[in-house]
Amino acid sequence: MDDTSLEIMVAALAEELPETFITKVHQMTPYHLLLRLRGGGRGGERRLLISAAPREAGLHISSRRYLNPPRPLRFCAYLRHHFQGAKIKAIEKVIGDRIVIIRAARRHEEEKQLIIELIGKRGNVLMTRGEEMLIGALMLEKGAALRLKTGSPYQLPEPICETAAGNRPASLFETIGIHDFRTRPDQLQTQYDNWFFPHYKKYYGDLETRNSSKALQQYQRRLQRRIKKLNLEREEKAQHINDNRFGDLLKGELHKLKRGCEKVVVTDYYSTTLEKIELSLNPALSPLANMEKFYKNAKKAKRGLKLIGKRLLATEQEKIYAQELLFQLDRLTADPDREISDEEQELLDLAAAITEKRGRQPQPAAAPRRPQTQAKNRNHKHRGVERIDGINGGIIYLGRNVIGNENIYRHLGSPDDLWFHVHNHPGAHVLLKNAPGAAACEEEKMQAAALAATNSKVGAEKMVEVTMIQVKYLRKPKGGRLGQLLLSGPQQTLRVNNHG
Repeated sequence: MDDTSLEIMVAALAEELPETFITKVHQMTPYHLLLRLRGGGRGGERRLLISAAPREAGLHISSRRYLNPPRPLRFCAYLRHHFQGAKIKAIEKVIGDRIVIIRAARRHEEEKQLIIELIGKRGNVLMTRGEEMLIGALMLEKGAALRLKTGSPYQLPEPICETAAGNRPASLFETIGIHDFRTRPDQLQTQYDNWFFPHYKKYYGDLETRNSSKALQQYQRRLQRRIKKLNLEREEKAQHINDNRFGDLLKGELHKLKRGCEKVVVTDYYSTTLEKIELSLNPALSPLANMEKFYKNAKKAKRGLKLIGKRLLATEQEKIYAQELLFQLDRLTADPDREISDEEQELLDLAAAITEKRGRQPQPAAAPRRPQTQAKNRNHKHRGVERIDGINGGIIYLGRNVIGNENIYRHLGSPDDLWFHVHNHPGAHVLLKNAPGAAACEEEKMQAAALAATNSKVGAEKMVEVTMIQVKYLRKPKGGRLGQLLLSGPQQTLRVNNHG
């Protein structure tokens, strides 16, 4: 924005935002901040978007949804500490410069300022308090260490030659093509938001989704290495599982042995041919201690194999769940025109929760409790679920993501309903509810199976195998995550021809 355009935008914001409260602060990227505002005598929520990005620096009221990092960035966390819950007193622009100051304060606290510098190719956002004493900065600029030093008074940046190549800011007229902004502030915000959002999506829109997909891929490789390591440990333990037998054979030869023996040949009475076998001994131990070591190794191997089996099962389940999340995130990035939803943000949070390196975790974390506001919503059981009419009067529910999969199992499925999922591949959960007083016909079963096949990672293949099972034979694993299920009963495999 040029100086004149910014003055027009700030004038529009100065009429709308004073006396509103900052209820939440988000930082979507290293360059973009979002202040969620309420109050000020107007109903509903407003969202003030602040951009310090090189391509679209500015600020405006946005009606769009944006994805946030699962963990707040450093500046965002600091901003929440100082500004969340504060009331905006005024929004003003420095005369003759593209600098905007938002003044806010909590009750019984000193005033703090959010200074937005939109100068040069890339802007900056600073936090000050009291008489504009600097307490934080969004970005540390090269050669500006003294000016941005924490605890020092705020200093205006050095002027930049706007006529130099690449430094001339675009006016709002050039950007969105509106002539008279002063008499149309609402249209100004809307038109600028309509211009800004496609540019944001082009350069930053799927940044968090791509980062989560990359983290999930790395997590799968870690799980694969863990599985390989556990299999090696299992092979080592399996070598000692029969040491009880060797201990029994050694017991019959104890009277012949002395300390210092390295090997002994014994008769294998467990063999039908009574063959001779050679046992290796530790010469530093007595014959009795060597026998006890065989028993100890067998006991340790039995216990270890049991624990390794549990860990292998949990790791395999975690790997399958990571594949499901990765498949769903890849489907989202394949649709650039989608609307950002709460469900997509929850998927990113789930991906972050399982990919964080927090040391050795014996059990996966339990599914997060549903917030109270969500529990009060009568339609929460249909979140992430698409309803489709069956060809014979039944109802088919298709889970669009792990949230929908969880709702299908927990809220929509009855014990005798049929559940479908593509065999051994990531995909959507599908539920078939029969028409009242009628049994599911083969056509409806194939319809539901076709939906499960199409909405899966192997949906483009010609022939896809789909597992069908009754809901009463499904169960959640201990500490299972959203949408994670185990099959524990009779099941049937249907073959779906996607090109038939």
